[in-house]
Amino acid sequence: MTRARARRRGFTLLEVLLALAVLSVIMLLLLSAFTGATRVRETLSSRSREFRQIRLVLDRIGTDLMDAFAATVRPDSGLTLTEDQLSGMPAATLTFTAFQLPDGDASHPPAEIVKIRYFPRIGSDGVTLELHREQSDLPFIENKILPRETTVAEGLKGFRIELYDGSTWVKEWPAGAVATKLPKKAAITLVDARGETYRREVPIFLAGQEASVTWSGRRGKVSQ
Repeated sequence: MTRARARRRGFTLLEVLLALAVLSVIMLLLLSAFTGATRVRETLSSRSREFRQIRLVLDRIGTDLMDAFAATVRPDSGLTLTEDQLSGMPAATLTFTAFQLPDGDASHPPAEIVKIRYFPRIGSDGVTLELHREQSDLPFIENKILPRETTVAEGLKGFRIELYDGSTWVKEWPAGAVATKLPKKAAITLVDARGETYRREVPIFLAGQEASVTWSGRRGKVSQ
């Protein structure tokens, strides 16, 4: 009789508490695993967005610079570069004239010649830089058209441009050079929010042809 009663008896309180403790540990481990996976996915997604932004900005600035020109008869077509510091971060301002295909924007006239300016500002968070691109269409006409400004990058820790004059790299332009003389190459450097540096060098194809470009920006015949 005593053995039968012992077999019919349920779990003790100690056994229930022990089972709950083991279950809690298992659930905690599973939750930690899922949380860790979510954090890794968010980190990878954020890094992917940041890298894509860097790549697109380097491509855009590089493409604009490869189409840069300057005309000897138009001093205002020359390229200028200055470097400053914003909250201790390198912050360059680059202005130049470039050929560009019409963008099809009905609100602006088609223009094959544009004035482009890249410049940084302190971001909304107060600790990083925003990179802006300003474009003026038909820059040499008398009736000026309001420029268009867009934000091309956010969350930067630095924006720097270096120009190669044929012998050395410089951070200011023109520096003792003719106002309309173009550098041979340009190096674009971006520093992301984590302090990682990305650099791209691009050639400026019309360097040395400043005298053969008319004031309208159209290239004349270049002697072979």
